[in-house]
Amino acid sequence: ATDELTRGEEVGATSNWTSETRANVSGSSTVAAINQESGGLRCMNVTDIVIVEGEETRVSKKMCKRPGEARYALAA
Repeated sequence: ATDELTRGEEVGATSNWTSETRANVSGSSTVAAINQESGGLRCMNVTDIVIVEGEETRVSKKMCKRPGEARYALAA
């Protein structure tokens, strides 16, 4: 879901998913912000929500790409 989401580069965009291998597991990823950083680095903050048997967990992550790169990668 996150790979699909980062291709659009749109704040507020959400991608939903349902596990194909685990029952009662689903979630979503939402772009919270996109920032241009020094050296041409472009980063986005993504909020993931994972729901396992009705219990929700939220995780924020930062994904970045350098000029000329095709895809975002998880920032260290």
